[in-house]
Amino acid sequence: MEKIIKSPEDCNDAELQSFEKLVTEGGEVALAGLRERIQRAEKLVFINDGECVAVGAIKNPNSGYKARVFEKSGALDQARYEYELGWLYVSEAARGKGYGRALMESIIHSLSGRSCFATTREDNGSMHHLFNRFGFSKLGQPYESENGNYSLVLYAIP
Repeated sequence: MEKIIKSPEDCNDAELQSFEKLVTEGGEVALAGLRERIQRAEKLVFINDGECVAVGAIKNPNSGYKARVFEKSGALDQARYEYELGWLYVSEAARGKGYGRALMESIIHSLSGRSCFATTREDNGSMHHLFNRFGFSKLGQPYESENGNYSLVLYAIP
């Protein structure tokens, strides 16, 4: 298993395409402007095992988006959180093999103690487990997603 962490500007086009492909495969993001949002991220994380099997990012969320997430969840202190952890996805064929844990370890290491927030579906038990395992806490209340008929939960790590 190879863990690669780099800024988007240090990625070649094939790496960016691979990242975007897996994020799209996850099916939980707005596709319009996705490549541009990926290129604005702080860091991209790739887990390779012969091929790219998992991705994630430390994102630079815009202030309007961050304000909406915190307002909808009823959470306070949004200014404390500079980064957003996001686009976490392990390919279907690679699930259950520890890649999610490896992804989180890489991201936490890259954060170097800086605070961040993340959202996940209310019914995504695997992500809730990973967030709890890596020191994230739930903030506020679940709220309805803008991207589908499901609720999201806000997590943060101080």
